[in-house]
Amino acid sequence: MTHRNKSGSTGRKVRTRFVTSAAGFTLIEMLIALVIMTVGLLSAGQLMYVAMGSASLARSKGAAATVASDKLEFLADVYRRNRLDASLTDGDHGPETVQVTNPNTGTALNRFRVQWTVSTVPDPRAGKVLQAKLVRVTVTPIRGADTTNNRIGLNKVISISSIFGPRAQ
Repeated sequence: MTHRNKSGSTGRKVRTRFVTSAAGFTLIEMLIALVIMTVGLLSAGQLMYVAMGSASLARSKGAAATVASDKLEFLADVYRRNRLDASLTDGDHGPETVQVTNPNTGTALNRFRVQWTVSTVPDPRAGKVLQAKLVRVTVTPIRGADTTNNRIGLNKVISISSIFGPRAQ
């Protein structure tokens, strides 16, 4: 005998089973995977762009530092030979244009405007001036004839200083 409840159905419980397949992906899973992959690829592309920009900036700054150092060494040599040379008088000097070329192909890698300022070195004692010169070399990246190449994040101005003085005997 089977008991019926108020709705008229039997008291048996009917179990429904959902059959799932572990062999495939659902559409939602596939869309989520595509979104994650797209974000990852776009991020990798941006990372490569930033890395190439950083490498270009490092090369430009390295070349500018080398040019500034070479000019400072040249002026130190001039100072040792002749302290009264025109390139070592107090004030601003230059500009000179320097081009850095690829030794393998001969193509221009960078162009720079080189300027330097010479001043006397004050003595901390009142009324005294040291027999020394403060030399500051500034190297600015240029493009073409003499236009400053100031692309943000890719070119920087380099300045280095040194004090030239007589050698102690």
